[in-house]
Parts: sequence; C-alpha cells; structure tokens
Amino acid sequence: MVPASELAAARAEIAKLQRVLGKKTLENEILKEAVEYAAEKKWIARSPLLPGDDQ
Repeated sequence: MVPASELAAARAEIAKLQRVLGKKTLENEILKEAVEYAAEKKWIARSPLLPGDDQ
C-alpha cells in the first residue's frame, strides 16, 4: 500500500509531465509548419532529412 501523500505527489508529477508534453508537442507542430511555410516561400534551400524521409 502506498501512502496517500506519495500517491498525491505522483499524480501531481504526472499532471505536470502531461502539461509539459502537451506544450512540447504543440511547439513541435508549430515548428514543422514554419519549416514547411519557409520552404514554400523559398526562404530555406531545403528542409533537413528526418528519419523515415526518402532521399
């Protein structure tokens, strides 16, 4: 059995990590869209190859 205080602390940590993950996911999506937009406008020569991209 886990003490209530440890359970509450673990739940708080999980909630914090979920918020951080959500923020980082949103940042990642925004940056991907920015790279696509810049490539369309020819502001960047090419986007870097990512794992899974065909050459």
